[in-house]
Amino acid sequence: MDTSTAHPERERILNVPNTITFARLILFMPLFVLLVLLWHENFWAFIVLVALGATDWIDGFAARKLGQVTHFGAVLDPVADRASQVVVCLTLVISGILPLWILIAIAVTDLVLGLIIVAYKRQGSMTITYISKIRTTFLMLGLPLLLLGHADFPGHEVLAVVAFYGVVVGCLLHVFVGAQYALIVIREGREGRAGGAGGGHPRPSGASAPGRPDADAPNRRG
Repeated sequence: MDTSTAHPERERILNVPNTITFARLILFMPLFVLLVLLWHENFWAFIVLVALGATDWIDGFAARKLGQVTHFGAVLDPVADRASQVVVCLTLVISGILPLWILIAIAVTDLVLGLIIVAYKRQGSMTITYISKIRTTFLMLGLPLLLLGHADFPGHEVLAVVAFYGVVVGCLLHVFVGAQYALIVIREGREGRAGGAGGGHPRPSGASAPGRPDADAPNRRG
């Protein structure tokens, strides 16, 4: 049976959740960069960053609620998440709000993990670990609050310090979770190759893995 005919919603690109994800890439991200680097409006950039994070939840919710989970959306969503994270960190580094080493640690972790996934040809998703959720919470709260801490209002210095250390914790957890995911992919890849070489039936990808290299949110589409 032709799967594209049987499940047309899974092949459609232009639907509500994918449109929201595209808006995150072509509207919210450029606006955030302009607000921070060109207009120096950190408070409004904070608002945009909160909206950016909200769309990450809304697109997944819309996909499930409207029955518009697509293969394209399952790929686009984590790509948009990673792109947003890198652009936000890079913007904060250029503005002097965030140290360069945090951006390097996050980017290198994602790059190495991505190369390992490609090398071992891993497919499918893995469940989200508890540590991954904690990591996501620290980064998703820490980065916007760090930006808000550099806005002009009474007590902003204290908020900036607290948020900075929250981002540091999130960054360290990001590296730890990335290493955990990498080991999972390597182990599964070796087990699959050993099973194939021995004539057995290798375990399906992600069957018992305790984590997944996702965009950090439980609302993945697909």
